[in-house]
Amino acid sequence: MNDGGVEYGRALRPLWHLAPEGRFLNHGSFGACPREVLAEQERIRLVMETQPDVFFRESIVPGEAPTALRAAAAALADFVGAMADDIALVENATAGTQAVLRSIALAPGDEVLITDHTYNAVRVMAEARCAETGARIRVAKLPLPATADGIVEAFRAAVTPAVRLVIVDHITSATALVLPLERLMPELRRFGARVLVDGAHGVGQVPLDLTELGADWYVSNAHKWLFAPKGTAFLYASPDAARATAPLVVSHYVGFGFPRAFDYVGTRDYTGWLALPAALRFYDSLQPDRARAYRARLIDHATRLMADLGASPVGEDALCGAMRSFVLPTRRPATPADAESLMRSLWHDHRIQAMPTVFGDRLLLRVCAHVYVDEDDLAALASALSKPKPGTKPGTQSNFEC
Repeated sequence: MNDGGVEYGRALRPLWHLAPEGRFLNHGSFGACPREVLAEQERIRLVMETQPDVFFRESIVPGEAPTALRAAAAALADFVGAMADDIALVENATAGTQAVLRSIALAPGDEVLITDHTYNAVRVMAEARCAETGARIRVAKLPLPATADGIVEAFRAAVTPAVRLVIVDHITSATALVLPLERLMPELRRFGARVLVDGAHGVGQVPLDLTELGADWYVSNAHKWLFAPKGTAFLYASPDAARATAPLVVSHYVGFGFPRAFDYVGTRDYTGWLALPAALRFYDSLQPDRARAYRARLIDHATRLMADLGASPVGEDALCGAMRSFVLPTRRPATPADAESLMRSLWHDHRIQAMPTVFGDRLLLRVCAHVYVDEDDLAALASALSKPKPGTKPGTQSNFEC
């Protein structure tokens, strides 16, 4: 589609290494790094291998002089509305979340508040930290189908004086809900709790101003919607929270404090982080405001196609970003095996990647719309879902009915 400027859709596919026969509607899980960003990462990697000593000592290891790593962090900080010293670079949102959980003091009687939509790895980490400290998990149950008012009320009812840490998604994973953080923050702060925003899907999908948001911590994966290489993420800490935030690995420069204590914790591949400026340039080349509007139109189109199949969105339009999850109609309660079967069928039979999952006993399908996706891809998904499963009689069972 070309409405003045970049031509979105299939015309952009050559900018990625994506298999030409595939239809990729699951950008939210693992992202897709463009060719030019990968080329910049490889260029940096060759510089590293040409003279490793100079590379690590001048580009990575913290000291008095600015490093290339800090320059990359500063560019990212400017993009997300933060100061350079508010941003530590980490491998993924999981590592950043774990660093926060290890840094916050918890004791018996304290509570960590999560939701029933919290990403499983985050839930497991929070439960483990509570088991170590004697604290306990408290779960806010969000309504489904979701509304902004219902979400705010669910948190209002769940926050207690015992809550020391709230872990709240910016955009939930399986259900793809953009939570109304601007309304939630006052509720989460009522009793002085610290707030960690799990923004794994945030950066690049929705505009960010982390200083204005006012969370203690915000963690996000740059390899998803910002087009950075895999293993590229960041942890934001407010100036107050930064004083207590330590890296998972205690190494030479832990005394430098946040964020430079995170910069060098041994010999690893830092090239993804150093390629962040290239990812930001690529993102900007797509004309972000127009790209966001294009993705919104695709999601609207997907919503209409899914409605024709009897599938309903999990939340109201105001909670929708560049991906949306739908409740698929089924004849019985769904199981994880049903989601796995549908995922395999979509790819092996139709060369479509989308994200089925089970939430409670409901079979969900998450559809991601990015600039390399077009309406033909969505139509192919709707067609695949309406066809009988292999081995069944025509008209007796659709691809998602279980």
